[in-house]
Amino acid sequence: MERGLISEERTGKALVVRCGSEFFLLKTDSIRRIVDPMVIHPVPFAVKNLLGLARFGGEPLSVFSLQGMAGDAGALPLKRMTVVVVDIEGSDAPQRLGLGVDEVLEIASPEGPGEERRSTGIISEPIEINGKQARWFNVRALNTQGSIKGQRKGVTV
Repeated sequence: MERGLISEERTGKALVVRCGSEFFLLKTDSIRRIVDPMVIHPVPFAVKNLLGLARFGGEPLSVFSLQGMAGDAGALPLKRMTVVVVDIEGSDAPQRLGLGVDEVLEIASPEGPGEERRSTGIISEPIEINGKQARWFNVRALNTQGSIKGQRKGVTV
């Protein structure tokens, strides 16, 4: 994966989520809703990290493993789990996808001025927040198929 820099607004709010033993930060401006628990229906021959489909607002919602997208295969998902529904930029109509997590912990305010963090395109290096080591998860880098924007078609994280 290509290494680069992502810039996060450190003065805004962030949702802290847990996936396995890791903690991630999601910018609150991209979060549409948190559903706990959400029923997820497995899809045969699914793309990498797709947990399955769920129903959100009467429409199908693709739910991806946040932990898998961050590079850790982790344990097999449950049929019911906490899902953070996020809005994806890049089209005229709002597009959404779900990020399956083990637990939503809190909304935090990372302190300090904005700064750039080394990343692998979708996650940053760890930072400390409220006594935990957490990494920013860059929702804006995703497209509606759960792959990183700018990668070859059919290649997912």
